[in-house]
Amino acid sequence: MGIIRFLLAISVVIHHCGPLFGIYHLIGGQIAVQSFFIISGFYMSLILNEKYIGVNNSYKLFITNRLIKLYPIYWTVLLGTLLACFAKYIVTHGHDMAIISTYFSVKFNFFSFAYLILTNLLIFGQDVVMFLGITPENGNLFFTTNFRETNPFLLFFLFIPQAWSLGCELVFYVIAPFILRNGIKIVLAIILISFGLRLFIYDYLGLKIDPWTFRFFPTEIMFFLLGYISYRIYLVVQKRNISLFLNMLALTVILLFIFLYYFMPLTDIAYSPFPFKLIIYYICFVISVPVLFNFFKKNKWDNKIGELSYPIYISHYLIIMISSGLPYSILKSSWCIVLITILLSYVLNKLIASPIEKYRQTRLKTTNTN
Repeated sequence: MGIIRFLLAISVVIHHCGPLFGIYHLIGGQIAVQSFFIISGFYMSLILNEKYIGVNNSYKLFITNRLIKLYPIYWTVLLGTLLACFAKYIVTHGHDMAIISTYFSVKFNFFSFAYLILTNLLIFGQDVVMFLGITPENGNLFFTTNFRETNPFLLFFLFIPQAWSLGCELVFYVIAPFILRNGIKIVLAIILISFGLRLFIYDYLGLKIDPWTFRFFPTEIMFFLLGYISYRIYLVVQKRNISLFLNMLALTVILLFIFLYYFMPLTDIAYSPFPFKLIIYYICFVISVPVLFNFFKKNKWDNKIGELSYPIYISHYLIIMISSGLPYSILKSSWCIVLITILLSYVLNKLIASPIEKYRQTRLKTTNTN
């Protein structure tokens, strides 16, 4: 599973910085993020039903452990982004402060300024940014069905714009304990409602554009809950002796999708928000996640590779911003940005994520002894 998470994170980086060597894409940012939602739903189903039970059955413990996992690296990258903005201000002799410059283009009111500052600090609400615009003359926020028709984009006020997906993650964490422990009937009902809402928005309202196809939590929750379906498959898989051939087949199928999806023929289905190849991919992914988790769960190297996925995802925009401001063309190339992001992610994981993870596990062990 670690190698899959790693490649999905790299897919997002390539989506934002351009294809490798100008020609090579991986599976793409949107599909990679929704795949991460499925993986998140699988892991939350697993730990809520097998780890946060008994004396560990504490909503507070679950939520705080999730926040402790996310925030240290996020805040480190946020601080690095702020420092990069000020460095750019110095280098350009006061002509450009990168993202901070956007804040000077609007006459804020208290509410809009507080909202943007808090969502940058706490992540909650960053996904909502994609459905809002801002009036430069008075700072009023307003709802929009297409943020691309607003000026400036409210997205430009986010220091780590890709963290909008963490906004969805955090909302899911808040409600997950109330859903994932109540059996498959509740989960299936919510999946059907979420998908039905997606069809209504896509076909009846005609909103076939980002963010309605990608970032709207009520329609994205279906992907998190597909992860619960993966967990239910895992409960069967872990009791069986799955052959090496089937494990390798599951791995090969997902790797082929990740590396070749961009080159596969696109076949749309009438009234469906998903093309045929994407439907096949998600079916394969939901089935493969439990198989690959069961196969790789004791593989230390795979786990270490997977640990890089979160810091890669969070830090790559910082690398893109820094590279774009330097007078070296090689640093602007996709392969170089990917490489530097991986190296930075290794450092972030070594210095921050690993110690934090040990502390998180200690909290659970302490609870078990009470």
